[in-house]
Amino acid sequence: MKILLIGPQGSGKGTLGSLLSDHLGIPFISGGNLLRDLSENSPYYKEASTYMEKGLLVPIDTMSSIIQERISHEDCAKGFIMDGWCRRMDDLKALDPEFDLVFVLDISHDTSIKRITGRRICTSDEKTYNIYTLPKEELEECTGELIQREDDTKEAVEIRLNIYYTQTQKVIDYFEKQGLLNVIDGEGMPKEVFQNALSVLESLS
Repeated sequence: MKILLIGPQGSGKGTLGSLLSDHLGIPFISGGNLLRDLSENSPYYKEASTYMEKGLLVPIDTMSSIIQERISHEDCAKGFIMDGWCRRMDDLKALDPEFDLVFVLDISHDTSIKRITGRRICTSDEKTYNIYTLPKEELEECTGELIQREDDTKEAVEIRLNIYYTQTQKVIDYFEKQGLLNVIDGEGMPKEVFQNALSVLESLS
């Protein structure tokens, strides 16, 4: 099964993708992670870094090549869960993996801003924390320095949200017409969102 996750920044696509990956036994592929994991020796590294630092989307031809290479791996033979692609209709024209199911995680603009600007990465274990939502005790367990990614500032998030509300909405409308769309409330706790996704999967089986 090939599943696409769509939602504004901070909607929890990464968390849901990881949970679904463990449950279904298929890889979770994040476009953002693919870009951040690029080696400095990669021919795409310099270009991708320049766009990401400005909060802009990496050019479609570059991104589609990176994704196409990843989904051609053997571990994707039975399907995959994808986040960070099909943000624009032009993405689908460049690379259409022919998704079987599309989840849209719905959260407010304010929630998106708060979740992203509060996100911090531990320099020790690379675990993601959030200064607004995680308990103080859990934050205190972090032994490394908590840093904010360059593309997690309010200014960078606003740029990405503008792209989402204008261009990605057209993609959502497209998948709705295809009968593949399922909207899930992303404001709840991760376990609640995951259970809602499982309910959809069960109804389709």
